[in-house]
Amino acid sequence: MYINLSILLSMAVFLGCDDGLEFTPSGSVTEEIYWQRASDAETAVNAVYAQLDDLTMVLQLDGVTDIAYRAGSGPGTLHDVTAGNIVSSNAAITGIWNRYYSGLRRANDVIANIGQVEIGDPAVINRVEAEARFLRAYFYTQLSTLWGDVPMPLEPTVITDNIPKTSKDEVVSFVISELDAIINANALPVSYSGSNIGRATHGAALALKARVALRNEMWATARDAAQEVMNLGVYELYPDYQALFQREGQNSSEIIFDRQYTEGGNTYNAFAYSASSIGGNSIVEPINKFYQKFEFTGPRNPDNPYENIDPRWDHTVYYTGQPIGNSTYDSRPSSLTQDRVNSTEASTQHGYNLKKWVDFEAYSGNPSNGSTNMILIRYADVLLMYAEAKVELGEIDQSVYDALNEIRSRPTVEMPPVVGPHSQDELREIVRNERVVELGFEGLRLYDMNRWRIGEEKEGEVFGAHFVRSNGERYLQSIGFTRQFNPNRDYLWPIPNAEMNNNEAITQNNPGYN
Repeated sequence: MYINLSILLSMAVFLGCDDGLEFTPSGSVTEEIYWQRASDAETAVNAVYAQLDDLTMVLQLDGVTDIAYRAGSGPGTLHDVTAGNIVSSNAAITGIWNRYYSGLRRANDVIANIGQVEIGDPAVINRVEAEARFLRAYFYTQLSTLWGDVPMPLEPTVITDNIPKTSKDEVVSFVISELDAIINANALPVSYSGSNIGRATHGAALALKARVALRNEMWATARDAAQEVMNLGVYELYPDYQALFQREGQNSSEIIFDRQYTEGGNTYNAFAYSASSIGGNSIVEPINKFYQKFEFTGPRNPDNPYENIDPRWDHTVYYTGQPIGNSTYDSRPSSLTQDRVNSTEASTQHGYNLKKWVDFEAYSGNPSNGSTNMILIRYADVLLMYAEAKVELGEIDQSVYDALNEIRSRPTVEMPPVVGPHSQDELREIVRNERVVELGFEGLRLYDMNRWRIGEEKEGEVFGAHFVRSNGERYLQSIGFTRQFNPNRDYLWPIPNAEMNNNEAITQNNPGYN
């Protein structure tokens, strides 16, 4: 297998803190003391969490879909993916592949060696093994979704190993069986406290099972797993939609599984993806096709295209006239602010900036200390998975409407309820639209577009904000950027060249990649 599968566990470990899991560089842990105590096993599994999806897969990934634009910043980025210029040497894609396989290498090490541990609480040892198996299932869910057939090592590997691909169906079957074993054994607790917050839970295993089943049209399995999450009675929607993605909403009752960060430990630039006026680089921008997904609660006003719009738009997007930091966002071509469209390399190119995940009050003093956790699975997604599975099964009953309306009636959202009767086709479109509006810029849109086979909807010229020329003419901002999509190729990412060069047992997964 490629060398990135052989990164040592000791390169990064987690240290406990009261706010949940944190990882920071540490000295190596020698093999002589590893696997003796339960604490050694915990240190080893904590290093697996370090490979979970980060800002790239949560904040950037929607930039390769129909709802956002990922700014160009040199070759080999996700900008090339959104442009349709996908090559198997793309550095961003290669980095994501390597991250997942590094996580798998670490997880397999835990699973293979944990039996050596003799000192410590057996319950902790069993829980750690279940965590490693859950994380391995998570990585294989992502790999099989993005690449299809992939190598599936279940034992520790070395650089010289040549591991052939396993079919996507077999990978998915393995993931489901692993999650079932964890769930049926009640191997993971329902919740944690203190420094253990952020570890995989029983609910996370159920929710991941629902997700992988939904992505593979296993509707009954998805329905039942989502229903079990709902029946746990431990999750509920956080009342403030915007605050859910800020420090206030961290570790709330809506969060099922996330990537943990800790102030003073593992951090990032809190504003990098957003507007220039608050120190951002406009890396990912919402675009007009995202705007078009939102419903209006009253008549549309041509002089104010954002009047009466679903409040989730206001919570997700900076547009001209909105408060931002200690000022007012203004991206108009006549703006005198740093947010004037195309005024600098860091300013928006299409007129909008990302507001979701921005917590100005918390991080304005030191943006580099950003530590808001990246949500990977939350309860609203489970409700939507349940509704979609029921619709696809033709089981259209009140519980489908209840799931949708629980989300729509959230305080700070309060959209009108969906009232039946609706046909299966009508409800299918309602559920799909609700997913993009509710879950936009959480890194899930690409998976939805691919499984629904609607990749062509990202094609064409990219348009952004509504502006008015000096002569009164209204127009949509554009820089002339046009996106392409090849349906015979682009529903799967290419296996990286470096991997194929180091593993003689595999070949490319789709024709057309070079």
